[in-house]
Amino acid sequence: MSAPPVAAPTPPAERARRSTRRSDRRDARRLVPFRLAGGTLVVWLLLAVASVSWWPVYRDDSMIVAAVTAIVFGTLVALVGAVLRLPLVVVAIATVAAFTLAGVPAAVPGQANGVLPTGPGLLALFAGVALGWKQLVTISLPVGSYEALLVPYFVTLLVATVTAVSVATRASRQELASIPALVLFAIGVVVGPSRLDTSIVTAVVLVAVAVALVWALTVRHARRAVAVATTIGSSVPIARSVVRPALVGTGTIVAAAVVATGLGLVAPPANERTVARTDVVKPFDPRDYVSPLSGFRAYEEQSAADTAQLRVTGLPENGFVRIATLDTYDGVVYRVGGSDGSSSSGTFERVPTSVDVRGVDGTTVRVGVTVDGYNGVWLPTVGDLERVDFTGTDADDERGSFFYNGSTQTGAVVGGVREGTSYDLTAVVPDQPTDEQLAAARPGSAAVPTAREVPDAVRETVEATTDADATSGAKLVAVIQALKRNGYVSHGVGDDRMSRSGHGADRIQELLTSPLMIGDQEQYAAAAALMADELGFPARVVMGFTAGGDSGSGGASVSGGTTTFRGSDVTARIEVDTAQWGWVMLNPNPSVREIPNEQQQTPQPVTRPETVVPPPPVDQQDQDQQAPPQSDRNTPPVQPLWLQILLAALPWVLGALGLIALVLLPFGVIVLLKRVRRRRRRRAPTPRGRIVGAWDEYRDALLDRGHDVAGSATRRETVAGAPGEGGTGLAALADRAVFGPSDVDQAAADRMWSATDDAVGTLRAGRTRRERFRTAVSLRSLRGPERPRATTGQGSARRGDYDGRRPDERRGRPSEDRGRP
Repeated sequence: MSAPPVAAPTPPAERARRSTRRSDRRDARRLVPFRLAGGTLVVWLLLAVASVSWWPVYRDDSMIVAAVTAIVFGTLVALVGAVLRLPLVVVAIATVAAFTLAGVPAAVPGQANGVLPTGPGLLALFAGVALGWKQLVTISLPVGSYEALLVPYFVTLLVATVTAVSVATRASRQELASIPALVLFAIGVVVGPSRLDTSIVTAVVLVAVAVALVWALTVRHARRAVAVATTIGSSVPIARSVVRPALVGTGTIVAAAVVATGLGLVAPPANERTVARTDVVKPFDPRDYVSPLSGFRAYEEQSAADTAQLRVTGLPENGFVRIATLDTYDGVVYRVGGSDGSSSSGTFERVPTSVDVRGVDGTTVRVGVTVDGYNGVWLPTVGDLERVDFTGTDADDERGSFFYNGSTQTGAVVGGVREGTSYDLTAVVPDQPTDEQLAAARPGSAAVPTAREVPDAVRETVEATTDADATSGAKLVAVIQALKRNGYVSHGVGDDRMSRSGHGADRIQELLTSPLMIGDQEQYAAAAALMADELGFPARVVMGFTAGGDSGSGGASVSGGTTTFRGSDVTARIEVDTAQWGWVMLNPNPSVREIPNEQQQTPQPVTRPETVVPPPPVDQQDQDQQAPPQSDRNTPPVQPLWLQILLAALPWVLGALGLIALVLLPFGVIVLLKRVRRRRRRRAPTPRGRIVGAWDEYRDALLDRGHDVAGSATRRETVAGAPGEGGTGLAALADRAVFGPSDVDQAAADRMWSATDDAVGTLRAGRTRRERFRTAVSLRSLRGPERPRATTGQGSARRGDYDGRRPDERRGRPSEDRGRP
């Protein structure tokens, strides 16, 4: 049986090196008060800045409470682990314990018993760690403290705090503690909104990166200074070894921040960001439900016309209750859009707390709604919804099933609302322009789905009822007035005149081409929306309730501040997007009046605008004598084609220039620092200082050229084997000026600088353009070794010391070279 092999003994030199490395690591991790306090404070600053990316997700004071709690508990766990040298497993267990103890009051405050967790709260807390992420990207923002949606932020910040503080106080490389904060910021951007103010994003990113980089630079140079001091056995200047590199890095970052922020303000992104919520399939698809406009006639049936549908309190005078907004026309029906995030109809999202309506100008109203006979998936709302609070017996279920499309102001409850459903609304009713103001309106830029299968009668009616020279707003007003003037209202029920239901392309064609224009709000709203779209205005149909149903037949009953809407109060209007007022609601419905017999009417063909025949050339007025055409004061003058092309290309040009400037900025800073250094050396107060500065300029040129210069080399040793010409003479002249018995004059300094320029020029001879560029931006001379010893070995001068005094004068001793005692 063979004996087991015997391991070779470790050489003493190897054991010494290992012991030295372990000692260095222990010294780097030494728990000094400055490291504990400084590292913790920097981590707090980084985490606070990174948390700004989460603010659009919550936008509530509860987020601040959760943030403070996570940072405090995470810091305590990390500091205790650092002081007691606890292993990673123990720190992880302590982190879970802190999460369990503080998680419910901080992240699920609705399930907490004061500052103590509860059983349901703990269940929601741990479930939120796994399920909260999906809920967070499928819900409308902001979410506040809704359910357990604060858990993803709380657990991410807690883990980031423990990790960052532990690295800052225990690891040999403190600068790695900035990584958890950057990860926290990135996660906040991913789960955040698809559109955010560019300047805010740029500022937060730059502040976070700036703090991290400046800290990393400072810590790295401080560690290097300690290592150098340990190696040479003496202290090193802090200002030059730590402070100056940190200031240089800070200046570069500040300059980059200015350029990047300016670029973001001049050429902001035109499209929305792609984040998690834009790629997640939403659980509510309006295409699964029948268009509410298809059931318009059902409200006019005798059984439903007198039946109470809604009871509303707090509604302003002549208020309109919206059932749904329909913006997608396919030639058969107008339906509700918004099935996916890429649709121009917006998206349906859950609304946990409120909707952002800060950009809407109007009157804030608070309305209470109780559902009687109405039922369906679409939730009746008022104006631009800001907040909804369900108060019925099924309030919790309805709250969890509520979805809202902020683009179309349409709400939906999965499973539908029914009799007994009650809720309170806070909304903003937008200001509306007058007819005179509307005549000066210009089409807005809102995106709506393109209408398909539009009948030809729409275009023909627009041409027949509008003046070709009128503005877009005037044409829109003329079209609406023509519908009101020429149309008759009939629902086709009971004793009403025959009127076919539906609003497909054939029904709209029939409405606009019949001798008598007979229909109801369903047809008139659809026709008006298509004609507004023909004029260039983004348009959509809005179905809802208003007193009298926009037909003048009766009205909703009002008793004690409560308005009761019946089936006969149903109506349909249109909304058009204008450049001046945004979305404007218009009523295209004629008033109820007696419908004449068709036999008594003389068919009147659709008239076409007359063609104006120009007079003979001999009768034309001189162009200078013609009256200027009528102009719209709100319509900007048409810009020349070259200016349009220039304005279109300007953002791209500025963006490209900004990117190029951002890339070249660090190199420019390096070249500028070298220029400032050269100027300081050449303008030294004494001739001897100028000569020393000229030698340092040549030596730095050698370093940037790639020539190795030892820190202990003399001037003549430095030029030995150096490329170029003239180095030997420069070394001799510099030694004679520093250690010679005679003072030097300005002429000698000028000759030294002239020779230096010639010698530096020879270093560039034969070099390619790329090599010269690398030499110009090299950092070797900025962080080069100490200035070499003089040729005679009589002491050393500090690098950058251009006061002109010889070493013996600085030491306060008599000069042996001059023969003084």
